[in-house]
Amino acid sequence: MPKTNYLLFLSCLFFLIFKIVSIALTDFDLFGDEAQYWLWSKNLDFGYYSKPPLLSWTIALVCSFFGNSIFVIKMISITIYCLTSYIIFLISKKLLNNNKLAFLSAVTFFLMPAVSISSFIVSTDILLILFWSLALLQILIIKEKPSKINFILLGIFIGLAFLAKYAAIYFIFCIIIMFFEKEMRDIFLKNKISFLYCIIVISLIATPNIIWNFNNGWLTLNHTIDNAALNRTDINIVGGLVFVVSQILMVGPLIFLFFCFGFVKNLKYDFNTKFLIIFSFPIFFIILIESMLVKANANWAAVSLVSFLILFVHTTFKFNRKAIFLNNMVNLVFGLVIFFLISISSSNEPFKRINGITSFANSLFQDNKKSINSLVVSDRILFSNLSYILRNKEIKIYTPFIPSSKISHHFQITNSLSPNFSKNFIFIGQQNQIKYLKNKHSVTLLDTKRVQFNNEPIMIYEVVF
Repeated sequence: MPKTNYLLFLSCLFFLIFKIVSIALTDFDLFGDEAQYWLWSKNLDFGYYSKPPLLSWTIALVCSFFGNSIFVIKMISITIYCLTSYIIFLISKKLLNNNKLAFLSAVTFFLMPAVSISSFIVSTDILLILFWSLALLQILIIKEKPSKINFILLGIFIGLAFLAKYAAIYFIFCIIIMFFEKEMRDIFLKNKISFLYCIIVISLIATPNIIWNFNNGWLTLNHTIDNAALNRTDINIVGGLVFVVSQILMVGPLIFLFFCFGFVKNLKYDFNTKFLIIFSFPIFFIILIESMLVKANANWAAVSLVSFLILFVHTTFKFNRKAIFLNNMVNLVFGLVIFFLISISSSNEPFKRINGITSFANSLFQDNKKSINSLVVSDRILFSNLSYILRNKEIKIYTPFIPSSKISHHFQITNSLSPNFSKNFIFIGQQNQIKYLKNKHSVTLLDTKRVQFNNEPIMIYEVVF
């Protein structure tokens, strides 16, 4: 192994250990969405309000073996990104049959700023990217050996990606575009029955979630449409520029710049380039348009970064190999800084939302332990965090919900406060949110807490029947 590659390998190994130690040392709490996914994992189903079920199934499996600690939950992301990095290695090796370049692709992915940040966050993106990468690899395997089993495996990976996040639908869109590439079009057309098997497998895996959505009024679909906000279009060029810059920062500005310098001279428009562009640029373009019309979060095009990253590395490798090493060292420093701040439980702005929730929950319990058999929390994020932190307490937690009104989060389905509820409870929220209760009751303000993790003061009431 060349000296630079050996140094990169040791750097990645050190960074991996540093991540694990930082998570073990931190006093940070789970992010609200992470706590929500953990709660979902305690009530396994084929779907949930805002997301498909695969992440919750994964959390349930991991926690059943290793417990429910924050360390265990956070290790899910790190483990999956290690697996994905190896898959990136295999994809690159299939494309160019060059172990050195494949290694650089895998390392560059592992050290990518987006991966450094995301490896501390348990999100649906980690599983989507894993199975997206496996599906990419499987297409290259089909190119070499278009057997029925390989098409079935492709269907399994796409189906599981769909159960991770609905953005997997982009993969189907990219396959359709791939039919314009003659070599792959001929393979798919010559193996129609095998391709049909692939479609059947995708359908079989996706069907339980589709049925769940049908039985629950298409909750997840409607939530996804609301997120897209296509009914509120307004051209915003600045939004598009912000999105482009966010993608450059996610993949790493240096590798992007090096790619641009070597683009004209070294980009070869062969199958490899076409393959990587087909599974990256269309997604990037769709989200770019959406960012200019309504809005787009930086992670919405995350799957496009897999192919973009490999393309950047392959092109830059021809232009300047040392540039890749420099890019990775800069990204490593960025990652080390992030995880150092995590290890010391930094109170800086980016970490405010995961700081101080446990101390708030403990003080809430201590102040009201004689009367806190039932807790009602209106905010979804705070509901999730408190449910996780107080999981070992004999406390039932509910959320306000007026029957027949529009559902705005999953706990209004599973933990709604009935209009006929008649037991005393502690309430966190706004008084008007529980006006629908039918039984006569009094509401007394107990405390107003200003906390780091919430911009607005938290109002705590006692409700007595």
